[in-house]
Amino acid sequence: MELPKLETNAFDLALTSPPYCNRYDYTRTYALELAFCGCDEEGIRRLRQTLLSATVENKSKREQLRDHYAKLCGGARYESFARAFDEEQALQHVLNLLRAARDRGELSNNNVPELVENYFFEMAQVVFELARVLKRRGHAVLVNDNVRYHGEEVPVDLILSAFAESAGLVTEKIWVLPKGKGNSSQQMGRWGRQELRKCVYVWRKP
Repeated sequence: MELPKLETNAFDLALTSPPYCNRYDYTRTYALELAFCGCDEEGIRRLRQTLLSATVENKSKREQLRDHYAKLCGGARYESFARAFDEEQALQHVLNLLRAARDRGELSNNNVPELVENYFFEMAQVVFELARVLKRRGHAVLVNDNVRYHGEEVPVDLILSAFAESAGLVTEKIWVLPKGKGNSSQQMGRWGRQELRKCVYVWRKP
């Protein structure tokens, strides 16, 4: 919610490693640290819903984002990233496959399609805001990993780079680590081992 408040064309570089689309609950990962900072169980639950969606427990933030943009700057910026989300074909293909698998009762958790949908909708917003706040010839550098659900690889690097190009950025490089990462034991048991790309994306504002 803070990115939309930042000044346009203000930064030369954005360097970040956002949460991955991997079902990790970062509030549980850092529960001890949060407890030491005075965050109780109810506070952790509230915090979980404010973070970028990365777990099956996250609820959709679409209406919240729509209302936030309407109050802050009108709806045009919201419509831009929402349209990029709707028109990204690789993402919609993955979502259709996951929804069909859920309808057949084949998913380990029926909220996986919503997790993937929420993650990419919110990341579309992040990418469009990064494009807005960068100066001309500025760069955004992101670290992220591809993921796999129900045997289907989700090409996070290509989807997010497509968002970046829809927002007016140029993909200069996608660096791929020589050795990728494996899958969860559940994925390997049913679908076999498949290395997934671990990447660094470099986007430039023309």
